[in-house]
Amino acid sequence: MLKDKISKHTMDYMIGGIRHVCATFKKRAPGTQSERDAQAFFKDELGKLSDDVIMEDFTLHPHAFMGFIPVTAVFLLASVALYWFGGSSLAVSVIRVVLPLLAVLMFIVEFMMYRELVDVFFPKRISRNVYATRKPKGEVKRRIIFGGHTDAAYEWTYALHGQIKALATVIGSAVVSMIIVTAVNIAFFVKTLMSSDPIAIEGIWKTLGIVMLCCIPSAIAISLFTNWRVIVDGANDNLSANYIAMSVLKEMQDNDFRFENTEVACLLTGSEEAGLRGAEAFARKHKQDLSEIETVFIAMDTMREVDQLMIYTRGCTGTVKNSDAVGRLLHEAGMNCGIDMPIAGLYPGAVDAEAFSRNGLLAAGFNGVNHNPQLYYHTRHDTPDNISPECIELSLKICLEAAELFDKNGIKKYE
Repeated sequence: MLKDKISKHTMDYMIGGIRHVCATFKKRAPGTQSERDAQAFFKDELGKLSDDVIMEDFTLHPHAFMGFIPVTAVFLLASVALYWFGGSSLAVSVIRVVLPLLAVLMFIVEFMMYRELVDVFFPKRISRNVYATRKPKGEVKRRIIFGGHTDAAYEWTYALHGQIKALATVIGSAVVSMIIVTAVNIAFFVKTLMSSDPIAIEGIWKTLGIVMLCCIPSAIAISLFTNWRVIVDGANDNLSANYIAMSVLKEMQDNDFRFENTEVACLLTGSEEAGLRGAEAFARKHKQDLSEIETVFIAMDTMREVDQLMIYTRGCTGTVKNSDAVGRLLHEAGMNCGIDMPIAGLYPGAVDAEAFSRNGLLAAGFNGVNHNPQLYYHTRHDTPDNISPECIELSLKICLEAAELFDKNGIKKYE
C-alpha cells in the first residue's frame, strides 16, 4: 500500500520545499506578485509529478475580507458621534441606524459566511490557481482531488498578543458593541418618528448614549485586528498542506503507480486567506467538468498538530454543509493509519472545501489546527522552524490511504 512506502526523500522534499518557498517567495498575501510567483513555481514542480498541469488567473478584491473590519469600526464610531452631536432630524436618524446595520451585515456576510458583499469597493488584484492531474491506467471513472492554498495571511494582532483570550475578548466585545449601537439607534429612530417634537438626549436617552460611549474602546480595538504591515511566512498555514497534496502525486510518481480508473489531482488555490476566493473561482469555473464523473475534494489546512487532526463536514461558521460521505472516507483512512479523527465542532472559520460544497460538489476539510489558536497561527511565528514533520507525514499517509479507499469503493460506500 502506498502509505507504507513514504520515503525519506519525500519527507526531505516536503520539509525542504516549505523552507525554500518561505525563503524565496516572501509576503505571499492574496493577489500579490509573490503569491503569483510562488504559484508559477508550484506549476513547474507539479509538471514533474503529473500528466497535466494548468495555471489559471482570476480577479478578486483581496482586502475586502479583513479590510471591512476597520470600516465597521468607523461606522460604529460615526453612529455614536451622530447620536450625541447630530441632532434629531429624520435624515440624521436614518444615517445613525444605517451605519451600524451595515457594520452588522458586513460582519455576518464577509466574516461569518465568507461571501462577497463590499468587495467591489476595494482595489482589484489578480491571483491564480494551480491544478495538476495524474491519469489512471484505463478510463477515468472517478477523481479525487487533494488541496491546499499557497497564499499567506496578514498577521492578526491579537493572535500574536494574547491568543484566544485576546481574540475572544476583542471580537466578543466588538459584536456586543455592534448590537448595542444598532439597538439604541433603532430605538431612538422609532421614538423620533413617533414624536412631533425633537427628542432631547436626556434621561434614559442620555444613559443609553453613555452606554454607547463605552463601546468606543472595543471599536478602536477591533480596527487594529489586522497588522497590515506583516505578512506571515505561512509555513503551517498553508504550505504544509500544499506539500502534502503535491506529495500524493510524488509518491505515485516515485513508485511508478497508477490506479486503474481513478484520476488523482492536486489543487493549490490562491487567495484562501481573502475568503476562499481561489477555491470559489475554480469550483465555479470547473463545476460542469468536475460533475461529469464521481469527484471528491479533500481540502487541507494548517497540518500542524497530530492530536488536533479533525474532519470538517461543516464550515463558514456553520453556514455551509460539507459532504458527510467524504468525511467518512477520511475517517476510515485515518483509522487505517492508526488515528481516530473526530468531526470538528462549530468553529469561526472556513476551509476551501466549503467553496466546492457551495457549488454542489462533494468535499470535506481535513485540518490539524488547534481551535484554541496557538502562537504559530496567523502570526510571524508561522515559520519553517515551527512545523511538525510528524503531522505532515501522518497526513500524507492518510491522503494516500483515502485515495486507495476511494479507488476501491468509490464514494457510494460512505453515503
